[in-house]
Amino acid sequence: MHCLWCSNPESQQHIPQLGFIASRCVGAGGDCGGACLSVCPVAALSLGTQDKPIIDRQLCDGCGRCTQACPEDALNVVGRDMSVDEVIAEVEKDRPFYRRSGGGITLGGGEPLVQHHFTSAILAAAHEAYLHTALETSGFAAWEHFEPVLEHVDLLQIDFKHIDPLIHRELTGQSNELVIDNLRRVLSVKSPRDVVVRFPVIPGCNDSVDNIKDMAEFVAGLGFTQIELIPYHKMGLSKYAQYGMDYPLAGCESPSESHMARLREVVPILVK
Repeated sequence: MHCLWCSNPESQQHIPQLGFIASRCVGAGGDCGGACLSVCPVAALSLGTQDKPIIDRQLCDGCGRCTQACPEDALNVVGRDMSVDEVIAEVEKDRPFYRRSGGGITLGGGEPLVQHHFTSAILAAAHEAYLHTALETSGFAAWEHFEPVLEHVDLLQIDFKHIDPLIHRELTGQSNELVIDNLRRVLSVKSPRDVVVRFPVIPGCNDSVDNIKDMAEFVAGLGFTQIELIPYHKMGLSKYAQYGMDYPLAGCESPSESHMARLREVVPILVK
């Protein structure tokens, strides 16, 4: 999926990407002398306005040499290869916090099921280490990839974005048919107490009372007992410029508390 409101757009490409924070860059005329330009092995950086670099994202391979040359941390690479053992070692650093909070490891995204084998292996390793596991997913995955992962999931948080398949495609790039099919199957392997169905509430996209009511009634009819409404936020907005992307919902504001309260009234099984 490519949701219009995606707050982690850097996860939509499955390769490392170079980010650029223009406000941090002092320009080639500054103290660094344009060091990033000279170290790029594929000439993916060129000089633009205000003596600041322009990234040719067709050429950039995310090697990260320019980030090492930048004294102001204006350039950064997001995404890296890791093994299961490396991920678990990172998680283990915070084990004292999990003991106190009852928390554990949550895999989110983007979409963890894009790497379903890796996701399953991480969650299985977490269970072996006696860590609680949670999975945040759009539910857009083939069931034969989804079901084996669920064996290692203690808490499943699955999104449901719109009841109408055509509007769902307009908002996410995909129909909701696969998501609905998975919603119908999930409770065959998971208890309702271990699943939260989440509705992102996006003004002008899916936030009508009728849509939320229809979604809630459908989900409750499948046997789910927990729904969470997630109000739209702008926390990912700054990332779009960093990665050379346009933000589709420019000007969209978070829903008012009064509107959220009205939506909660039509959802009978909200998470408390």
